[in-house]
Amino acid sequence: MNKKGFILVEALIGIFFVSLISIVFFPIFTLINNQFYNMEIKNDMKYYGETIIERIKAFDDNSDEYILDMSLDEIINNFYRKDDVSIKLPLNMDGNFDYKVNINKRNRGNNLWKIIVEVYPKTNKTEIEGVRFEANMPKPEKK
Repeated sequence: MNKKGFILVEALIGIFFVSLISIVFFPIFTLINNQFYNMEIKNDMKYYGETIIERIKAFDDNSDEYILDMSLDEIINNFYRKDDVSIKLPLNMDGNFDYKVNINKRNRGNNLWKIIVEVYPKTNKTEIEGVRFEANMPKPEKK
């Protein structure tokens, strides 16, 4: 066999094996990349939910903190008005927010609240489930 023909066959076999390997591993790498992206979003939602719980627990009348587009003071005032409260945020979906939040409050006796915070992605393109946090806290003193 001619040496030029042998090199051509070697090159074609090499290209075949490289393309076969890339065809097999490309979907795997794409799947892994998507899983890391979903995990990043899920961790961010967990952090955001924990932050909301901590802000509610550390409520101060003098603070001007907001949870999405509603002031924390307004949220606490809604909690005082009724025994069972459900607040869906953001109030205005046109805002530039990454998440939707449901905050539920139930009375547990006279001085105890059960707070449930659920965080969901605003647009669920990747079918990520929301995260849910529950906390019991003493009813804050109104000044």
